[in-house]
Amino acid sequence: MSETPLNKKANNPQSGMPSAATLRGRVLSLPTLIAIVVGAVLLGFAMWRIFDFEWEEVWSNIKGVHLGKYLLAVVLYYLSFWFRGLRWKLIARTANIGGDNGKHVPSTITLSGIILMGWFANSVAFLRLGDAYRGWALAKESKSDFPSSLGTVLAERVQDMAAVLILVLGAAVWLTIEGDSKVPGWVVFAAFALVAALILGLLIMRVAGERLSHRLPGRFAAAYVNFQRGTLSSFSGREIPPQLVLGIIGWILEIARFYFVADAMNIDVSFGIVMFAALANAMLTTIPTPGGFGFVEGGLTGLLILFGLSDNEAISLVAVDRTISWLSVVLFGGILFVVWHAIKAKKSTTTSSSSGE
Repeated sequence: MSETPLNKKANNPQSGMPSAATLRGRVLSLPTLIAIVVGAVLLGFAMWRIFDFEWEEVWSNIKGVHLGKYLLAVVLYYLSFWFRGLRWKLIARTANIGGDNGKHVPSTITLSGIILMGWFANSVAFLRLGDAYRGWALAKESKSDFPSSLGTVLAERVQDMAAVLILVLGAAVWLTIEGDSKVPGWVVFAAFALVAALILGLLIMRVAGERLSHRLPGRFAAAYVNFQRGTLSSFSGREIPPQLVLGIIGWILEIARFYFVADAMNIDVSFGIVMFAALANAMLTTIPTPGGFGFVEGGLTGLLILFGLSDNEAISLVAVDRTISWLSVVLFGGILFVVWHAIKAKKSTTTSSSSGE
């Protein structure tokens, strides 16, 4: 079948995608600044009006961190990106991104780097722009269209939330068996609600997607059809179990990060509580402030206090953990982002010069 101009435009990996310049613009945008201010106000209110702590003791806890255990937490956290990259590779191949049975899908290391850069974008920009950036980067690397590549990111989000739900239920069973702490119902409910909403969205996409595409203008209809195809074709019955296992391993490594941060601070907390705290952290980061700023710190501190930690211990633990789960992502992800795009720009310039000779 010959391609129409519309299809050519929809299949162009450069068409309608957020560029690196777009990301830089969003980082410095007014909505991002407003989101940061809102997060700061909420966090400030919680720190001064809700939590009862002493700065000297908090600072003493932070200074007393065991460096070796802290670095182990960092290593485990960044090891999780490799498992996430491998899972995304399997998902993209299942969706046949780039054609030829997914042979043009980038390597696991490349995809792991793109995920880190996407998390960096989510940590500094408004409304999780990093997810769109990941779709753009995959489309460029695989020479595929942006909507289909973005569909694999949505598919990965669905699997992520399914893995979180499984682990949250596991943590609830753990705490019930221990009997020392009450299971926080809102975390379980939030996990169920997120998974249910995503599954409902997929069902609507499958059942009513074609009718919806007919109601859209031509350009948007073509993009939506590609997005729908990329999302739904990412799910294949026999491929889901290994992908889900890789996602669970990634989250277990994040849980291990939180555990070793607590251990590095000599804070005695059960593994069931660690599981709940780490997974609640992940869910709170979905709130559209940069990196969940304000909501993660306040919500996670409050949860740890409910589990029996003192205000000083809870605030200290969250502060140190966020140096890994947020600040280090901004640092290392930002460095990778700058280097990555500098290399790509140099290659593009070299290619243009060579073709012009």
